Amino acid sequence: MKQEYATRISTPENNRIRQISTEQVWQWLAAAWEDIQQAPNQSLFFGTSLTLLSILISAGVLVSGTYYLLPPLLAGFLLVAPFIGIGLYSISQQRERGENPSLQTATLAWTRNSFQLFSMGLVLLVFFLLWAMLASLIFFFFHDGQIPSDWEGYISVVLGSWEGLQILAVGTYVGGMLAILVFTISAVSIPMLMDRPVNVLVAIRTSWNAVRYNVVPMLLWGGILVTIIFAGFATAYLGFIIGFPLAAHGTWHAYRELVIVEDQGLE
Repeated sequence: MKQEYATRISTPENNRIRQISTEQVWQWLAAAWEDIQQAPNQSLFFGTSLTLLSILISAGVLVSGTYYLLPPLLAGFLLVAPFIGIGLYSISQQRERGENPSLQTATLAWTRNSFQLFSMGLVLLVFFLLWAMLASLIFFFFHDGQIPSDWEGYISVVLGSWEGLQILAVGTYVGGMLAILVFTISAVSIPMLMDRPVNVLVAIRTSWNAVRYNVVPMLLWGGILVTIIFAGFATAYLGFIIGFPLAAHGTWHAYRELVIVEDQGLE
């Protein structure tokens, strides 16, 4: 039996959290796949755009010779991915309303409740910069030699030496803790900010409670998102063409399943 919990925050909105089972998580993926099938051009536009952007950023890092920046940049994608999906949330929202999904409406979705969305973007940016700083500190703390001058040298340091294994172990732990925190505050907050006239603190608190009251299902959902992202990395970003829309559409459906709101949404 589903249960509902109050967010216990003083706001005009009456946002409640629905307790779910792990079965619903798979339903989010099924609904996301249906969104892609019903709006393929709009969905794949965002997936392809992210793929091309990722390739350009990686090429810039490799050409500049700053190889040690690539792993933290890739890991940092986990921290900002929820914000990048705003256009795809809009496509799912339009379909939910029975509308024909418009790419123009999706690309302009950030203009609704823009200040609060911008504020949430700043929160995620702070976490990203914090991670970038910590990742650099971890690398230079354990690596006391010269920075490798080529990609092969960097790989040999990270994967072929004791200090490299230490960098990986500590970096994975620190990055994982930050990723869990970011996931907790952004699991449903950004689609909520796009959909409802709430402020960023209400959205973060609602997201926190959604994870708090659904720990096991949300851990499963977080694991699925991480798997999709790493599949994208493993395919030289080509997996993002489908994987990114799948994750973003699924996030919209997670928000709609988890958060019960009684106010009118943004038009």
